[in-house]
Amino acid sequence: MNRLLAKLLSAFRKKRAHPRRMAFAAFATTDRGLVRPENQDSFASHPEKTFFCVADGMGGGADGQLASKWLCETLENVIPTDGADLPMREEMIAESLVEVNARIRAYAKEHGYKTMGTTVVGLVADPSRAVLARIFHVGDSRAYRFRFGRLDLLTRDHTVGNELGQAMSGVDQARVLQARSNPLTHILTHAVGTELAVRTEWKSVDVQRGDRFLFCSDGVHDMLDDDEIKAILAESATPRVAVARLEAAVRKAGAQDNYTILCAYAALRRAV
Repeated sequence: MNRLLAKLLSAFRKKRAHPRRMAFAAFATTDRGLVRPENQDSFASHPEKTFFCVADGMGGGADGQLASKWLCETLENVIPTDGADLPMREEMIAESLVEVNARIRAYAKEHGYKTMGTTVVGLVADPSRAVLARIFHVGDSRAYRFRFGRLDLLTRDHTVGNELGQAMSGVDQARVLQARSNPLTHILTHAVGTELAVRTEWKSVDVQRGDRFLFCSDGVHDMLDDDEIKAILAESATPRVAVARLEAAVRKAGAQDNYTILCAYAALRRAV
């Protein structure tokens, strides 16, 4: 009995000394699509930091692209590779979004623009123990998670159609308001740069081995329904393959808007 107890204690100590951590493999692409003359989307992908984000700019031409670029560059530069736990990383992102919001608003005022801003969706975790992550988003760019054959939408669109649809008691009426063809679906209620204060929505998610995350702009989810996204993620063994197949599907559907596709796959490994 004493020997058995000693073995159990030894195994427990080894497990504590070498905690499991999550490693991510990721791949991303962005394109102007088949209709728009320019690309206003941007992304940042840093598996070593366990940080990913996608931003979709608005404001016309280079100004929308500037907004999304500023946001992604600011966030990727502020997040360290190590040395900051999850609450600290969340605080870094929150403070950076306030900074970018002010920068966009000042630029728009200086140049006399009525509208300039960007959406954002992303994930951040502590690389030393990334079994818990935080999803953050503003606007209608989305985060999905595919796990054990199930696709979950981890964000809710900040659009007039979605907000009204959630408030409606009638299911049929809500579906009409949230339908892709309804113009209300594309009117944003929140974005970085369009309001005095940033209204970021945060969500905690657990991360398991085999999880497949997709972060994308509306140029993807307006072209593909959930069943199509689910089938592609289920059949794609690597993020690069998933991105290639999703892009091909978006372009086959018409690619009527800019699109950004970022896939991140999670796997367990022992810390060294």
